[in-house]
Amino acid sequence: MMIRRILAVFTVLGMTGGFAAGSDPVSAILTRAYSLIGTPYRTGGMSPEGFDCSGFIAYLYRPALPSLPRVSRDMARSGEAVAPGDWRAGDLLFYATGPDPSIINHAALWYGEGRIIHSISDGPETGVVITPADSRYWSRRYVSARRVLPSNSPQVPDTPSVDTPKAPPKPEDSPWDSFEGFLRGDFESWKKAEDDAFREFLEQNG
Repeated sequence: MMIRRILAVFTVLGMTGGFAAGSDPVSAILTRAYSLIGTPYRTGGMSPEGFDCSGFIAYLYRPALPSLPRVSRDMARSGEAVAPGDWRAGDLLFYATGPDPSIINHAALWYGEGRIIHSISDGPETGVVITPADSRYWSRRYVSARRVLPSNSPQVPDTPSVDTPKAPPKPEDSPWDSFEGFLRGDFESWKKAEDDAFREFLEQNG
């Protein structure tokens, strides 16, 4: 039932300009994501002027999936779970980059070819970058992955569509192999969402 609803959204988007009719929405998302490399990080950002991590994902996916939650820890309950090794280009990967390893506060897009593309708040690289997923920092802080969109065409799990821009060669040494710090991720965004919800509750029940 859920897949039928998503495919219905794809049909509407094809008619209204969200995606080209007949195009693979995953390839379209990956291509758009790649074009945004270099965009600066901005807390709460959801536009090409600046993104936080989940704002970047929401910007890419909400034209096809308007119901996708705004923050990473809620996104991590969407779609279906995907085990490591079964990731497909376009899957969402979730990380705990703060001091508590049990709290998801960062979301990334699995680009394929061993890479993730994401908007990073702090550390040796910031803003929208493409990063080796097996670098020490990211592999240690990985929590889970979800598939929120079906692909319109069969694809090898680790390989983007031929129409998707080719990722640059993986560096021999990633700056994330030696970084040990904490990243804010979208903590400020989901804290604001919690505060807003609490204020609304007080207004309705005060």
